[in-house]
Amino acid sequence: MHPVLARFLTADVAKETLRKQQAGESLSPEEQSFTETAKAHPHEASILMDVGGRILSSDAQAALVLLAAHASARALLDDAELGEPARKAREALAEEGASEEETDAFIASILLEEAFGYAQDVDSFDRDYVKESLSEVPALAALTKEAVDALRLGFVKSATDEGERKVRETMARALFDIAWEEGPAPINPEHIEAVIDAEIANKPEEEQEAKVHATAQLLQVLAREGLMGPLRLSRLRAMLGEEDA
Repeated sequence: MHPVLARFLTADVAKETLRKQQAGESLSPEEQSFTETAKAHPHEASILMDVGGRILSSDAQAALVLLAAHASARALLDDAELGEPARKAREALAEEGASEEETDAFIASILLEEAFGYAQDVDSFDRDYVKESLSEVPALAALTKEAVDALRLGFVKSATDEGERKVRETMARALFDIAWEEGPAPINPEHIEAVIDAEIANKPEEEQEAKVHATAQLLQVLAREGLMGPLRLSRLRAMLGEEDA
């Protein structure tokens, strides 16, 4: 988990930082990232400041996660290693018409995935994975509906027989509809879990094997197209039980 995300997921710390800002006290760079985020999201900041006890309502929890995640996304720009890939990712999204808020949300989703998407120690921060994920953004941002259709058709046509073509068509449509319903974004564990639930779970064993294999092959195609890095490919293949880790 990114250190800024971890720090401001604690409501007391987040509220104290907002209090310091309102009082005109000096702020660290991390605190400035958080207060700038709060200024851009006054509704969520107001919900957080109204919290009285230690038990957060669902609205307060959602507000806290949004503010912390967006603050960590802003903080990436000051990171010696991740600042440049973060800037390139932001530029690519902006060139495709994304607003600053949409861009923040996109980058924040990458940090939330790194923090909670896999079974790993939340106290550590996988810089390599985040760097790779940021490097995927320009290709994803430039991906058009026509290009997605071409990817799907090419994947289906490369099957060896009619049975395999049908399975590839089903799995490609399912994955793209689930993962890219609101536009191309990094394919993550939630997408794979949704595909498994919708198309693979509770099917006959032979059908399950064919669909799992087709999905893994599709992920490899996306990797060859530069839409997915090797670390992401390895982790998602492992979720399917197709080697890697």
